[in-house]
Amino acid sequence: MDLPPEQAPFEPTHLIYLNELDQNEKETYYDLLIAADANFHKNYETGDVMADMRILGPGVRISTTPPKKKKDDGMKRLNPREKLAVQALKNASVSLPGAITCDNGDVFDYKRYESVVKLIRGSETPTYSPKRRPLAWVMRLIHEIYDVRYARDTSDINEEDEWDDTDPDVIEARRKEEEFKRNTNVFPIFVVDMFSKKYGLKNLVETTMWDLLYSCNCLRDIEWCPDVEVFCRFLEMEYDADEVLYFCYVRSLTQSVLSVNFKAYWSDPGRIKDANNTGLDRSPPTLYLTKKESNYIAQTIFIRNAGGEEQEHEKKMFRDFMDNVKLLLSNNNIDSSHFMRIAVDRYFNTRPGAGEAQVANQQQQQQHDNEYEQQQQQQYEQQQQQQQAEEEQQAMEQETFEFNHPLMVAVFSGENVEVAEQQYIAELMETEDFLDLPDQVKTEVMDDLAQELSQRLIDAETEAQSCSTEVEFQKCIAGAIEGFDAMAKLVAEHVQSLKGELHNNGMGGGGGE
Repeated sequence: MDLPPEQAPFEPTHLIYLNELDQNEKETYYDLLIAADANFHKNYETGDVMADMRILGPGVRISTTPPKKKKDDGMKRLNPREKLAVQALKNASVSLPGAITCDNGDVFDYKRYESVVKLIRGSETPTYSPKRRPLAWVMRLIHEIYDVRYARDTSDINEEDEWDDTDPDVIEARRKEEEFKRNTNVFPIFVVDMFSKKYGLKNLVETTMWDLLYSCNCLRDIEWCPDVEVFCRFLEMEYDADEVLYFCYVRSLTQSVLSVNFKAYWSDPGRIKDANNTGLDRSPPTLYLTKKESNYIAQTIFIRNAGGEEQEHEKKMFRDFMDNVKLLLSNNNIDSSHFMRIAVDRYFNTRPGAGEAQVANQQQQQQHDNEYEQQQQQQYEQQQQQQQAEEEQQAMEQETFEFNHPLMVAVFSGENVEVAEQQYIAELMETEDFLDLPDQVKTEVMDDLAQELSQRLIDAETEAQSCSTEVEFQKCIAGAIEGFDAMAKLVAEHVQSLKGELHNNGMGGGGGE
């Protein structure tokens, strides 16, 4: 029995190399691979990354036999960008750890970018270690994103296609088209969708997105380059699609006035090499707008397309905007990046309800910052405690102890301790304190001291078993010996008093009674 074409054994007849195709053909195959949910695998002999995909010939009908694994029909009808939007909604309530260890050992707290992370990772815990990319790499990518976004938005605005508003099928198709356009208006979805089309492979999309997020987070506080901060606000959706379009419009006017393409400007190695900055944050020379050029762009934005009462309102906005520009003028020039930042900030702050939204965003950001500071403080305290414990342990290990005593030498040299004890007691009895004693008294004192010394050393060795270092062990034994010597001194004083009493009673040494 012949199997349906789509179920027959897979025997590929064509091998297609994407790097040999032009850009349009590449995008066609990217869409096919994404739609087919193709699985990629690596040929470890050649290093090539491959994917198998079955494409049936013209006129070949697919069997109506239902698949073994039931799929979500709702998802099946969606195109890749719609799937991305649906995935974002499904992942909205997913909880992620909120921090990831980077390639340089830094801990990246990505909570403020969770909407992007959930798009590229879903419910999976991030596993990639982001890399800190150079500022020029970040800026080239940011400007490429703006170029693609503005081209798409302006093409949508200029489209005036006619369609049949009486045909139900056309109406439904139009509704779906408008719906997925709204979804991709969400800036994080747009960026991930753009990367998916550009790179194709999920791993490349994910690594590029992680590197971009981490690098932007490191660079967003640079005062002389506010472009990164503005881009981060788009990713965090503090600024919505209207602000994106407005900013891209101002950016387009600025490029036109300066006769420069920002992406190409940041891609020129000669300019970046000649810059004043060093290391990862090297940048080309700053592009300045004159006061006259700033005034021209502001008039284009606010005044030229307005009339009547609306024109009066726009003139007021124009004056307010230029007042903010004048604050940053230096020799009648302003950094073009700061000019564009002021433009989008003023637009955002003058929109209805912007004040409440800004306050809410600030409160949310403040809460996040407080939580992050607490986590950092706790980590710092834990590190300090661990460091202190390690230093104490190291100091204990490096500590030395010297106690030159014949018994100490015997205990740690492996000699016969009992013999050493006897020799030590015998030498002690030959000292001036124990001379001239009657033999019986001398023998009793000698036996008592020998027994006391032996017991003290046994107890000390037992106690020393719990010591963690050799120095502690040595100190424990030395303490026992010092204690015995102190006790022997007391015995000697007592013996001296005995000698006095014996002398008064007429008893002499040398074996007398």
